[in-house]
Amino acid sequence: MQYTLKTLAAAAALTIATAASAQTTTPVGGSLTLNGQAYQLDGGTGTLSFSSSLITALNVGKIAVTKVGDATVTETLTPRPPFGSTRTGVSAAAPITAVTTGATGEVLSVDTTGGALQTANILEGVSLGGTLSVANLSVDLTNKKIFASITGDFRGVATGEAAPYGSEVLTTKDNFHLWNFASISGPTTLNGAGTYANTISGLTITADGFKHFVSALRLVDLGVSTLQGVTDYGTISSTINVSAVPEPSTYAMAIAGLALVGVAARRARKA
Repeated sequence: MQYTLKTLAAAAALTIATAASAQTTTPVGGSLTLNGQAYQLDGGTGTLSFSSSLITALNVGKIAVTKVGDATVTETLTPRPPFGSTRTGVSAAAPITAVTTGATGEVLSVDTTGGALQTANILEGVSLGGTLSVANLSVDLTNKKIFASITGDFRGVATGEAAPYGSEVLTTKDNFHLWNFASISGPTTLNGAGTYANTISGLTITADGFKHFVSALRLVDLGVSTLQGVTDYGTISSTINVSAVPEPSTYAMAIAGLALVGVAARRARKA
């Protein structure tokens, strides 16, 4: 029996090691092998579009959203006469930095850089004023989890309350499990050159993530209850661009062609 257990343990370890070795993380500009041929990861974009209920929560708290790093934040304002305009759309687009693929080209995770900074002003019954940065998303397609680098005053997390008022102690937590997602539509396997577009839907915040939101934005009373009512944080639409890498023979032919052009030009000058 002891031998059998050792054998099983060794087999399990070998299986895990084999699976890990089959994963390849390719940075933008790097090469990846698909179906035995070489390709290049040219880049892409991941765009987080806030849900209507999340935008309502932001509007209640008069929370401003601005870009972080290389991301681009876009807001849509809809006229609401005679009250001016209301924010009805918010999205943050961030460039892709790397893609992790499996042995057959299946996309396992996608990393981005940049994000959005949320700034809450002091508003009675809603917020004591605070900031929360959410950036550098990493989407785990296998486990349907979304990780991020978050920065804010998290001193209230332990009690599930707003961080203490009067000072701000900022802390950054990398690779923080912020959201889960329900589904993904579109291609999730890279099989050659092209643009691959998909959409992740049904973003729900983790319990720990909610506490960090409340603490950093210093939400109270109506601010907390409004955020509690947000059951869907939005969608993430992404594009991944892959191009073919010319074969070595193609480069050789190009060089030979340039050489012939040079020879012809020299002969023309002598003539």
